[in-house]
Amino acid sequence: MKQTISYYLFIFSFLLVSGAMAQTTSLDEAFKSAYKNGVKAYKAGDYKGAVDQFQEALKYRSSHENSWYYAGMAFVNDGNPERAIYCLKRLENINPDYNPWVYSYIGNAYLDLDDLRKAEDYYQKFYDNLPKDPKGVATLHLARNRIEYAKRSPEIRASKNSDDQPLPLANVNSSLHDYTPQVNPTGTRLYFTSVRQGGFDYIKDSARLTNYGEDVYYSSYENDVWQKPVLMPEPINSMSDDFGSSFTGDGQTMVYVRCGTDESIGGCDLYIAYLESGQWSEPKNMGNVVNSGAWDSQPTISSDGTRIIFSSTRDGGYGESDLYVTSLNQYGEWGIPSNLGSTVNTPLSDKSPYLASDGKSLYYATEGHPGYGESDIFYSLFDNGKWGIPINVGAPINSSGDDTNFSISASGMGYFASSRLDAANYDIFEMELPDHLKPKPSVVVQGIVSNANTSAPIGAVVLVEDMVTGELIALNKSNDETGEYLIVLPAGRSYSVSATKDGYFFYSQSFDLPDDASYAEITKDILLEPIEKGTKVVLNNIFFESGRAELKPISYVELNKAVQLLKDNGTMVIEVGGYTDNVGSDELNLKLSQARADAVVAYMVLAGVEQERLRSKGYGESSPIEDNATEEGRKANRRTEFVIVEF
Repeated sequence: MKQTISYYLFIFSFLLVSGAMAQTTSLDEAFKSAYKNGVKAYKAGDYKGAVDQFQEALKYRSSHENSWYYAGMAFVNDGNPERAIYCLKRLENINPDYNPWVYSYIGNAYLDLDDLRKAEDYYQKFYDNLPKDPKGVATLHLARNRIEYAKRSPEIRASKNSDDQPLPLANVNSSLHDYTPQVNPTGTRLYFTSVRQGGFDYIKDSARLTNYGEDVYYSSYENDVWQKPVLMPEPINSMSDDFGSSFTGDGQTMVYVRCGTDESIGGCDLYIAYLESGQWSEPKNMGNVVNSGAWDSQPTISSDGTRIIFSSTRDGGYGESDLYVTSLNQYGEWGIPSNLGSTVNTPLSDKSPYLASDGKSLYYATEGHPGYGESDIFYSLFDNGKWGIPINVGAPINSSGDDTNFSISASGMGYFASSRLDAANYDIFEMELPDHLKPKPSVVVQGIVSNANTSAPIGAVVLVEDMVTGELIALNKSNDETGEYLIVLPAGRSYSVSATKDGYFFYSQSFDLPDDASYAEITKDILLEPIEKGTKVVLNNIFFESGRAELKPISYVELNKAVQLLKDNGTMVIEVGGYTDNVGSDELNLKLSQARADAVVAYMVLAGVEQERLRSKGYGESSPIEDNATEEGRKANRRTEFVIVEF
């Protein structure tokens, strides 16, 4: 009897154990299936589906570290920082040594919630838990950057630079992304990028329902209103993505970005095109000296066309994307780009540079410096050979959204792109900038270069030089078809602006722009005299000491042009004529004018022009070209003229 009872007890116990084992196996399989499906959904970008699966897995193993991690990261990628914090902090409680990056993700989530104090705490934990070895220095830099961001941003966010609010450009913006605005110096044309339908659309690609491909547009400012955008034609736009246009001050050189072509060096490359006879040339890839195998994008070209600053993800930078600069070398070729350095660049993303017309004020967007939101607009000033500490332009330009692609007209009207109205969409905004955010004032000099005899437009080389040092500041070209030119001169220098063309006598004009000069637009049409016997021109930039025949050094820039002209035209013989105003006696004025003409000839002989090709004659106060009753008139009458006597 006892043996029978023992037998049944054994059978019952076996069944209980077998049932428990079967149940355990079933639960284990359910956990594994849910976790596996969660990882699969996460990697496929289905973050909501991944969260459902990880929640199911955690029913079976509530302390499973990887499930809490992936659930937290799914919430991060799905834009739910509160739930991300909950999951990742549960992981922290289970295993505080799981991975130092968990603390960074929690800090980022608190940053998204504008809880900067808690963000700073978790960034500090991130830093404290990182290995302090040579291979981790870059990550330590990132951690310190995030700590500083969270610590310093409250003070920045508490201030604002203007009570005015940026206004969206209603006639320019569409229901889809509009960004990368660049305004011309006079504020009359705005170029930008849009993914709206109606351009060179990817109409067969169903994935493009909210992105029809990037194209370049422009809008003109007429009757105090920005007009309906116009699509830039081929060859600028194409069936590839074309965006991020930037222009020289005269609007005749364009640098922009094209992606995904057969000739691409990287994912996106910089291209350059020129306006010739009213038409844009075929855009040319700038090649593997400038472009890399990575993403090269968002260029800005200096007003004088000698430098390009752009953003790149190439190896060797400080962060996700850095700013680089390439310059024209002595052969007229673009050189190897150099990194702008750690003062400007950060361990995060630095992008959308804009170099103002003064050539020294750099505006750009960055995620790495303390600020208001995803990315903020900053400016840095170039002084003594280096870029200064970037300064946040403040609210209301910057917001809690993504603020980027800044541009400014010479008069101080700012344009930028922002996601402040819709986190999933960029619009273009404009705002009058407060004075302290404007670059040094500039003067826009524009006009038409034409033949003095026929009035036909001329495509001439327009040079801008420093009157004091002789330094070449800029080299531009008037339009071949219209003769139009435009140059931007920052305040704080004395300039010589000259136009030259083979077969014509050069023309020059001086502009003295002190540091306190205000913005102005000057129209100066230039008439070039054909080189032929009898041609007479006034050399506007030859100056003498008062009442004497001693040349001022600022005359050398002009005189050197005259010397070169004679060297280029070996049969030319000229007469240098000296003239004075009517102050003083006729006899003294005649003597002074002759001495000044002789001084000019002497300089040119020393510079290598044969004496027999030069004649000098003083005309005194005879033949005035203006009324001597005013100081301006007397100044015009004190002049040096060249006359071609043989050719």
